[in-house]
Amino acid sequence: MSRLIRDIFEDSVNRHSSQNAVKWLIRKDIHEITYSELGIDVKKIRYSFEDLGFYRTHMALIGKSSLEWIESYLAMITGTQVAIPLDYNLPDMDLIELLQRADVEALFVDSDRNTLIDAVMSKCPKIKHIFLLQKDHASISAKLDIRVQSIDELISSAPETAQDSVSKADDIVTIIYTSGTTGTSKGVMLTQENLSSNILSVKIEGIDNSVLLSVLPIHHAYCLVCDWLKGLSLGASITINDSLFHMVRNMGIFKPEIMLMVPLMIESVYKRLQMYSDSLSKKKIAEEVFGGKLKYIFTGGAHLDTFYVDAFEEYGIKVLEGYGMSECSPVISMNGISENKKGSIGRPLENAEIAFQNGEILVRGTSVMKGYYKMPEETAETLRDGWLHTGDKGYLDEDGYLYINGRVKNLIILSNGENISPEEIENKLALEPCIGEIIITGENNGLKAYIYPDQEFVERNALDGEQTRDEIQRTIDEYNQLQPSYKQIISVYVRRTPFIKSSTQKIRREKVSIEQELAVL
Repeated sequence: MSRLIRDIFEDSVNRHSSQNAVKWLIRKDIHEITYSELGIDVKKIRYSFEDLGFYRTHMALIGKSSLEWIESYLAMITGTQVAIPLDYNLPDMDLIELLQRADVEALFVDSDRNTLIDAVMSKCPKIKHIFLLQKDHASISAKLDIRVQSIDELISSAPETAQDSVSKADDIVTIIYTSGTTGTSKGVMLTQENLSSNILSVKIEGIDNSVLLSVLPIHHAYCLVCDWLKGLSLGASITINDSLFHMVRNMGIFKPEIMLMVPLMIESVYKRLQMYSDSLSKKKIAEEVFGGKLKYIFTGGAHLDTFYVDAFEEYGIKVLEGYGMSECSPVISMNGISENKKGSIGRPLENAEIAFQNGEILVRGTSVMKGYYKMPEETAETLRDGWLHTGDKGYLDEDGYLYINGRVKNLIILSNGENISPEEIENKLALEPCIGEIIITGENNGLKAYIYPDQEFVERNALDGEQTRDEIQRTIDEYNQLQPSYKQIISVYVRRTPFIKSSTQKIRREKVSIEQELAVL
């Protein structure tokens, strides 16, 4: 019989009752809450949900990472509600569209989203309850026709007892909207069993009770499951990063032993490391940048060149790459601390069966989603005969480690019959010092590179626009000399601004050409 998320959470609360569960900053002061206190708050919010008559209610969360956000989410998924985390940084009207599509009836939102709250009142008639994730809400309550409460009020007004119902294993407990890098975002429906089996199948040995700094967007499946649900199950002390701009400062304050990052973050941190003087030891630099205790960085979401794995090893940090997608709750495979292979995305989890069809990775198992919310055609296209079609091309080696070598939909097919995986070229050229971001497309029966220059390289070398163009052209010419004709880049577009990205820092390929070019080379 499947364990429920509530079982996993409450077991950890009982085992680690006096330990700090969450730490966060308010201005310069560190605040903290123990596992016991967290468990009590979550239960009280659940009791208040029942007292208000909520059952299988679609509840959306729109806010920055905070204690109140995670307490509300935990109360939803350990009870009988359907939690719908949304990207706080989306424009109001994009969020309104998602709230409507997801049939949301209760909204949990940061109080600084005044214009969103106003729009909700006029455009989302299904929403009958608004809960603010901060205490001060008098100014908002006064102008709304419906009752507005804070999370603190939900906790303080909770009844002493309640039926405290819980969802069944196959009930949907969360709908996570994909970032939509290839079009309309889809609502991934995940059940109790999907989440609990993923939490239990992710094996991370020897890190119980560690300090973890959470830096990824909290609405994203990778952050929610691996930082929060898995971290809490291990008794970790999870510290909240209040801004990516403060990440290095917060590493110094909280001194984490573990972090989850996407590859773009790792690449950015590496560039920061390179700014330190050669006279400083790697150990000293690691202390200044990482706080001195960081041992492991788990990464996924995009390809990470092995160059960075080797580079961080020199600073005493092991970078472990994994693979997943929201549709698989989200982890499919991972490199472990003791068993790992550089360049791979690890071995499949014990609850994930892997197969291949024309090179595409297929997944079957207890973590695979029920489908996309109210999108039957897209569900039928992705889930076929019990297998989830990932859209990624890959293979397993003789030791059972999984590798990815491109996206099926991104494959460029030239008129001479050659098939090109753009990611292969992008990953190689992204290592060049002058290239900050790059996307390869197929145009006019050849390859075209869209490039945003590395700004630190440009500033460090005091390059003007023409010199920047010349440096990029020289780099492309050197690359072309070593490639067969069909892999050579025939034109280059140098951007003035970075690429448009999803909230998880993936470049949105369908928007690559949106902006004014610096120059066509």
